[in-house]
Amino acid sequence: MGEEEEREQFLVALEDAREEATALARERDALQAENRTLRNQLAEKQRYLMQRSLVADEVRRNFEAVAAKLMVRSTTEAATSEELQVALEELQVTAEALGDANAALVRRNESLDEAVAARTAELQAANATLRESETNLRALLEGIPQLVWRSAVGGHWTWASLQWIAHTGLSAAESQGLGWLEAVHPDDRAGAEEAWRRAGTTGLFEADYRVWRVADGVWRWFQTRGVPLGRGGARGEWIGTSTDIEDQIAARALLARAGEELEARIAERTAELQAAEATLRQAQKMEAVGQLTGGIAHDFNNMLQGVAGGVEMARRRVDAGRIDEAQRYFLVARDAVERAAGLTRRLLAFARQQHLEPKPVDTDRLVTGMSDLIRRTVGPGIALELRLRNGSGAVLCDPNELENVLLNLCINARDAMPDGGRLTLCTEDVDLAAADIPGGEAAPGRYVALMVADTGTGMPPEVLARVFDPFFTTKPMGQGTGLGLSQVWGFARQSSGLVQVESTPGRGTTFRLLLPFHTRSAIAAILPAEEPAPASQQARMSGTVLLVDDEDAVRGPAADRLRELGYAVLVAEDGPAALRILASVRPDLLVTDVGLPGGMNGRQVAEAARERLPGLPVLFVTGYIGSTVLPSGFEVIGKPFTLVDLARRVAAILKVQGRQPDRGPGA
Repeated sequence: MGEEEEREQFLVALEDAREEATALARERDALQAENRTLRNQLAEKQRYLMQRSLVADEVRRNFEAVAAKLMVRSTTEAATSEELQVALEELQVTAEALGDANAALVRRNESLDEAVAARTAELQAANATLRESETNLRALLEGIPQLVWRSAVGGHWTWASLQWIAHTGLSAAESQGLGWLEAVHPDDRAGAEEAWRRAGTTGLFEADYRVWRVADGVWRWFQTRGVPLGRGGARGEWIGTSTDIEDQIAARALLARAGEELEARIAERTAELQAAEATLRQAQKMEAVGQLTGGIAHDFNNMLQGVAGGVEMARRRVDAGRIDEAQRYFLVARDAVERAAGLTRRLLAFARQQHLEPKPVDTDRLVTGMSDLIRRTVGPGIALELRLRNGSGAVLCDPNELENVLLNLCINARDAMPDGGRLTLCTEDVDLAAADIPGGEAAPGRYVALMVADTGTGMPPEVLARVFDPFFTTKPMGQGTGLGLSQVWGFARQSSGLVQVESTPGRGTTFRLLLPFHTRSAIAAILPAEEPAPASQQARMSGTVLLVDDEDAVRGPAADRLRELGYAVLVAEDGPAALRILASVRPDLLVTDVGLPGGMNGRQVAEAARERLPGLPVLFVTGYIGSTVLPSGFEVIGKPFTLVDLARRVAAILKVQGRQPDRGPGA
């Protein structure tokens, strides 16, 4: 039980004892008043008896006088015996009446004496009970450790316990009125007086202040509580206690200091943990970078070896005059280049930096269209099942990349079922709340889920935790680069979606690719409209191309090939050089790299060119866009590209703009 509750119980008991003592005092006063009344009645009866006695004496004297007269008459006159007899009878009756009255008075007096004796005994018992109650109350007040006091309204004390007197050194007289404030710390007196003003409204006096202890000359904190006496709510008299809480205050201060020290230690420990986490993250980052660079180096070295070996052998065959045999080695080198290009695309997909060309895609139609290819890829030992939603909406993404992602997931599923099984492709519309998207990886809303589920070997938790890490693979050396699933993850995030995976060893794996749901009208509003060229330029058939690239190895072959096809080609190695050319020439097409030196990137060059030549078509060439945001409505071709692809894209752009004859470029 807390000290506050004990104090409240003590105040209640104190008030009950006070009321009992008051009731006993009232009963004593009533008995004393009744005793006084009985004594007054007894005195009145005694006066009456005395008066009756005086009357009896008077009657006796009269009787004696009559008797004397009779005696005189008997001697002086001859009285008859009848008269004498009558007189004697009258006297006898009178004497008997006086005797009866006297006996009644005696009995009444005895009854009054008995009543007075009984009431006196009751009064003595009540006085004894009152003295016992007062003794118990005094023992209670003197035995408790609290300082007890009684007060009138406003804090004017009328009584203080011996504990208060012993603790403060103030006498009972010195403590009365507002004298008790002399034992209160000067800084706390105003608060104590304010607490008394509040008590008049709240009916409870509450204050904490320091009280002087005369024994050792120190100030100690006390918690003081007081309540008005009387059940009826009268607040003319108050009673209360003051409890020493110095140890509690010291404990609170110690606890506060301990809390501060604990917070400091927690902050220090947190800083250490954060430093350790930063070190761990850096180590993990370096490990990931090491794994990434190791994987890239391994694959690129193989591919570069194919290029170097093919070119070396082709050169030897050309030097030997065996030109026909050189063609085979050129094809080997070309194949290595294409594999290197595929590797960089997957890396950019994982980094969410690849250039995507989003278009409306009906996932049901895409899955159906790829079903024959998927069946041939997974083989006859795996049954393919389609469960399509037949929804009205679509997704907005790059359809070619989505096909690559789906095929990649199906190939992984095939590899997880070496002994055959079932591959299920499913599409459905799902609504995701914020709680369904861990880490806020995507926005809540409606999504189209493309699921690829297999009945293969499944993955243990330690493999599942790293399934999207680049170059992480459980396949034997040479059977996988470890970039397939990281490409899936990067594509999903870059398309404003997410990918989820569930797997149980021995039961199979399910991948869920979730892409935002779009209606046809919403997609039409998102996709940019084709920008028509000015009418004045649509009749031109000549083709002048401004080619901007800082790499001679890229710029030279591209320019030579375009010139072979009949284009007039102007070249610039950076943005300022391109602007100087634009100051005097009006090209039909700007082909520019995105990442350029000289303080201007490809986008800035394109914007400056369009300011001078509104409607000028632009073809961006890039191996890595990075943080550069390309404007909508422009064409993009990624490095590495074939010269055939470049020529085809240039011809297509100029044809759309009405600047190129209707003929396809040769290889």
